[in-house]
Amino acid sequence: MNYISTRNNQINFSSEKVLKYGLAPDGGLFIPKEIPKFSIGDIKNLKNADYQEIAYFVLYPFLKDLFLAEEIKQLISDAYKSFDEGIVSITELGENQLLNLFHGPTLAFKDYAMCLLAKIYELYLRKNNQKLVIVGATSGDTGSAAIHAFKGIQNIDIFILHPHNATSVFQRKQMTTSGASNVFNIALEGSFDDCQNLVKKTFNDQELNTKYNFTAINSINWFRILPQSIYYAWAYLNHDIDSFVVPSGNFGNMYSAHLLKSMGFPLRNLVIATNENNILHRIIANNDFSFTDVIKTNSPSMDITISSNFERILAESFSPEELSHLYQAMKNRTHNPELDQIVHKKLAGKFESEYATSDEVEKCIKKYFDRDKVLIDPHTAVGVVCAEKMNLENFMCLACAHPVKFQETVTKSLGHEIEFDKTFEFKSKENFEVLKNDYNLLKEFISSNA
Repeated sequence: MNYISTRNNQINFSSEKVLKYGLAPDGGLFIPKEIPKFSIGDIKNLKNADYQEIAYFVLYPFLKDLFLAEEIKQLISDAYKSFDEGIVSITELGENQLLNLFHGPTLAFKDYAMCLLAKIYELYLRKNNQKLVIVGATSGDTGSAAIHAFKGIQNIDIFILHPHNATSVFQRKQMTTSGASNVFNIALEGSFDDCQNLVKKTFNDQELNTKYNFTAINSINWFRILPQSIYYAWAYLNHDIDSFVVPSGNFGNMYSAHLLKSMGFPLRNLVIATNENNILHRIIANNDFSFTDVIKTNSPSMDITISSNFERILAESFSPEELSHLYQAMKNRTHNPELDQIVHKKLAGKFESEYATSDEVEKCIKKYFDRDKVLIDPHTAVGVVCAEKMNLENFMCLACAHPVKFQETVTKSLGHEIEFDKTFEFKSKENFEVLKNDYNLLKEFISSNA
């Protein structure tokens, strides 16, 4: 399969190059030159299939250039061995349902892609006798999922940046207590957007890239975003659900649903749910592309203003030259705060949107626990609040993380302590480095430890 950059469609990249680079050399994101299409007949033949079967069906066209069919099946089997039985589950919630994505080892939806990605890299590096340095930014769950998946893997060092004092304590400890010698945690004095910006600078640093083979594990990495399509396919094939409410920060989860729809799955309505950092909602609803400072909320994994994966959606409407110019202007805060009317109309035809406040999130958590004894985390609550505001019925809201990861908010919302049905064992002392928001400091840290 051939890929191009969102900012240059004249150069083709192989699956191997996309896997190795993570981010395109020009700063853009990789997208397939042509998205594979599944027939309705082939899709219907998978009715009621298990998660692994569906995963193979979705992933095979993208992985067949890298691995044999049996190797792909084994990767999928190995990736989900540490998950709860069934891998995913459904909870009824009023007129809608929850798609529970907290059955992985770190209790968040990021596990579903990250555990698979780690197996892909482990096999690829072993077959090719290569080493890799992973650099990633996290607003909470990506980092813990990546660290758990990649810790202890030979030939890989992993550096994860998180915004200092801006994740939950549970999220931070999941990252900083791995005890693995190949894991390096960096608490950056800045926002998630700052973390993400420094990661991109790393990939554009020619001096560092001559010394190390870098790749990304954020959803800027195509092979991180692709596996998230699988659980939408599972929900459609096993529960006839074709409409989803997706709590959205970096837009990766929503883009994965859009990708599955582009591959031929008959998904109908895709709703972007945001917190007070609601630029995605403002773009869809009002064509308001203006930037604001990041607001700290009780759904911290969504405290993002520049959603990386939105570039992949815009690439469907902009030429590479236009997109490159737009992102340079965005970096300088000189971009037009409105999209072209035709572009906006196209976006509004693909997605609906709404947003929830922190106060609404707390009330939602309390409401469903008191009424139904269903406990949800604050990010899931963002989606549920948005579904209620829009009077949606027969939708599936993504339950992004287990509520134990956000005990402070859940306890505050309920007004009392509660015993959670899941937990996580922190086996080692915390270990992380606090750095100022300065790329040179990050560069020095990587050079000293990789």
